[in-house]
Amino acid sequence: MSNLENTILVDLARKLFRGCTNFHIEPDSVKLMTWSWQELFVDLTLRSPVIKKYPISTELSRIFLKKLINCIEPVQEVHDNLYAELCRAMNNSAIEDYCYRHYVISNDLNNIITMKETKNMVVNGTTGMRTWEAALMLSDWILCNKELFSSKDVLELGSGIGFTGITLAKFCEPKSVTMTDCHEDVLQVLCENVDINFPSQCKNRSSDGTTYELDNVSRVANLWNGWTDFDGTFTDRC
Repeated sequence: MSNLENTILVDLARKLFRGCTNFHIEPDSVKLMTWSWQELFVDLTLRSPVIKKYPISTELSRIFLKKLINCIEPVQEVHDNLYAELCRAMNNSAIEDYCYRHYVISNDLNNIITMKETKNMVVNGTTGMRTWEAALMLSDWILCNKELFSSKDVLELGSGIGFTGITLAKFCEPKSVTMTDCHEDVLQVLCENVDINFPSQCKNRSSDGTTYELDNVSRVANLWNGWTDFDGTFTDRC
């Protein structure tokens, strides 16, 4: 596979993993989407171990595949596996309260942060149940400035479901990361996302929160109902 073919594949895979259906494919790029390219694309995305274990939204998958097939059909023969995956998505009409999104780090399809989240803006009175663009931008900045967080104790206020804190813990070698939020449902999903992204960890739960002992981080914790007052004093609120 040429570098250009690989670049196109990785770019589309990143969009599919994140459930992004707003994409455009240049005609010259479609010419490179041969039968073998399409087969590899399906194997690396919809039939990959991470997607099988943590499936993306079937609705978004259906929209994505229909758009991709419509782009390919006038130029190339469409691979049977693309049609098969589209049929699978169309046959699954279950209503999804939550799904998984996969965020590719440094254009490496083997280097992924997986998040359980919702597509909805507000759930149970909170906006903290999805990964917002601000978290992605902050995480991108953090990854460009890893040295600022190396061997440091990091406290994140309003962590939501944890994308920024998980990114920092996974790639910046901090001494510890403490993630906080004030909504019980958000904290529950935050814990699930830590479990997903750090499967080999020791977890301890107490009335104050959940502490994780990781290989490269001494402590990743989420404090139940933890927040800060404007004077900077740390308090617990019920």
